[in-house]
Amino acid sequence: MCKILFVGNDIAFFFSHRLPLAQQALQAGYQVHIAMPEPPDHPLVHRLRELGISYHPVALRRMGRNPFHELAAVFSLYRLYRTERPDLIHHIAIKAILYGGLAALFQRSGQSLFAFTGLGTLFTHEDRGTRLLRHLLEPCYRLIFLPARTWALFQNPDDLNLFLDSGIASRERAFLIRGSGVNLQDYRPLPEPDGIPVVMLASRLLRTKGVDEFAGAAALVAASGVSARFVLVGDCPDNHDAIPEARVHAWVRQGRLEWWGHCSNMPAVLVRASVVCLPAHYREGVPKVLLEAAACGRALVASDIPGNREAVRDGENGLLVRPRDAVSLAAGIMALLADPEQRMRMGQAGRRLVEREFSVEQVVDRTLTIYRQLLMS
Repeated sequence: MCKILFVGNDIAFFFSHRLPLAQQALQAGYQVHIAMPEPPDHPLVHRLRELGISYHPVALRRMGRNPFHELAAVFSLYRLYRTERPDLIHHIAIKAILYGGLAALFQRSGQSLFAFTGLGTLFTHEDRGTRLLRHLLEPCYRLIFLPARTWALFQNPDDLNLFLDSGIASRERAFLIRGSGVNLQDYRPLPEPDGIPVVMLASRLLRTKGVDEFAGAAALVAASGVSARFVLVGDCPDNHDAIPEARVHAWVRQGRLEWWGHCSNMPAVLVRASVVCLPAHYREGVPKVLLEAAACGRALVASDIPGNREAVRDGENGLLVRPRDAVSLAAGIMALLADPEQRMRMGQAGRRLVEREFSVEQVVDRTLTIYRQLLMS
């Protein structure tokens, strides 16, 4: 029985994006193991064990910057790989890819799949610090892709082509599966609620998610006399890129927007919106919230960047606007607020798009096909 090991640095992300894949792998007869930084007594770890999934805590901190801790994370993964000897390691997200890839260099067997769920700010920001980090990390990427048993999985063609054009990855060992999939039974289309239209941004409250631009667009729409409720859904994480809570509370006091905080029932939240936005300005894979909103029959407004372009077909199921531009964002939002029939048509087109290309069953089936291919190589 082949053993598959998932490696990541956020168990909540795993549950929201990869749990259906792990469950199907179990049903297909694989042993499924997961390595994450959360302690063994974490509630989600208990749920994994109830499902029959083995869990291994590793020292892979999500936001760690201490070089000794980071080196310890690489050795922690090396020891785990040496002890468990997985047939396939599915690395999820940038840090797990880099650290897990370095640890896997010392293994003589087993396949490594590096699954990029977007490239973050590394290839979009041009400030001095980001350029320096890019120059440091590019050789690391090249190093981890040297063994013939390493493979890359991308969520959008822009990221795939960037790695191919730079020579980091080879076309023969690279795959494209767009997104993590949407459960079409959970996310169902419903008519817009009555009352003042709700314009929603549902994400972690990070600058790179475009939260400042969203607040700016809210002020511009209000100044134009258009009636709408702007709503933020999400928390302020422990992250250097987070929007300070004090700023969010100030926006609320000014009447600029509402803040609903963290919500665990996203299907119920998204159907309360008339328009769902994501004005992010960093490279995501394919933003799950846009696909979920489309599945709920909601028109979308998103920044014209890699990842967003896969979920938003401009003029078909939503509008693409200039990134880092509150004026462009406000114009796109107001265009949809002014035309309820267009919103309805776009919502219907979005639902059809997700049914056709982004269901969780399609994504899981394609990924399991890749597993079989790698395990036979």
